Amino acid sequence: MQNSWLDSINTNIDNQIELHISVKDYRFYQIEKLKRIATILDDAKQKNCLDCKHAKIELEKIVDELDRLINKSGVNRSEYEKRVEKIIKHLKDAHQIYQAHHFTYTYSGIYTLAGVVLGLALGYGTFYSFNPHLFFACAGIGMVIGNVRGAKKDKHQSKIGRQL
Repeated sequence: MQNSWLDSINTNIDNQIELHISVKDYRFYQIEKLKRIATILDDAKQKNCLDCKHAKIELEKIVDELDRLINKSGVNRSEYEKRVEKIIKHLKDAHQIYQAHHFTYTYSGIYTLAGVVLGLALGYGTFYSFNPHLFFACAGIGMVIGNVRGAKKDKHQSKIGRQL
């Protein structure tokens, strides 16, 4: 019976896309993500979660109103984004399911900042002035390390099925 819910949501999304959504809006608003969210909400791990049950109902409402939410006004588009982000936030906070490239972006930012701090500390510690070569080298190395470690963690999350 639950599989029929997933099938009906996917069919409804496909019908809405075919009738009302342009290719540009389909890509920009990542409508395909709605199918992945539905698959995760239908998973057996989320069956006991009351918020996921409410998220299923909310997802059905979003899909039914997709034409109004995407094609009408900017306020409606903002409402669409907020409603989808609310579901994604619950999946992240309660079930540790993250969006694609979440850790790559997060780790790149953190390690870049760490590289900036290290570059400033080394520059002022050794030369008693700002050294741009050392500063940018440390920031770049930090960014690369963060990117590699984040991509590795994203790949692991994807493997264990905890990624949208």
